[in-house]
Amino acid sequence: MKRLSALVPLLILISSVACFSELANGPSQGDDRGSALLEWSGNKIEVNYGRPSLRGRQPEAMIKPGQVWRMGANDPTTLSTQASLKFGDQQVPAGKYNLQAKLVEPQKWHLLIESESGSPVAEVPFSLQKLDKSIEDLTITLEKRDKGGRLVLQWGTLALATDFNSK
Repeated sequence: MKRLSALVPLLILISSVACFSELANGPSQGDDRGSALLEWSGNKIEVNYGRPSLRGRQPEAMIKPGQVWRMGANDPTTLSTQASLKFGDQQVPAGKYNLQAKLVEPQKWHLLIESESGSPVAEVPFSLQKLDKSIEDLTITLEKRDKGGRLVLQWGTLALATDFNSK
């Protein structure tokens, strides 16, 4: 019994140090979430995603042609829109969707938009660019355009973009 009573304060001290370390150093790896928001014509469009770091990896080397990538870390990358959107000739009704990317063939990517249950809603091409400067943490932005918007994903030297407008 004496050993147990001596062990309890030690466990409390270890737990306190672990909690302080997380507060001082920020959340543990993998907990970082990002969000992109675009408001136009009174409607909100938002993308929520995990922000993995490169840590020496190359995004292009991590996925093979035909494979699907969930565009982030941990929880699924989601698109929430109050307005119906049109990506090329593909219609996406107002709602919440999961986003993924598919490497169709080398240098050719598609954006996959699926219902939360996993049913396909739209598959649209991404335009591909190579960046001069490497981006360490995955970043997704929503940009306002003349007649709509643009979703842009950047990670490493990879930049994928697709345009959309409101239906």
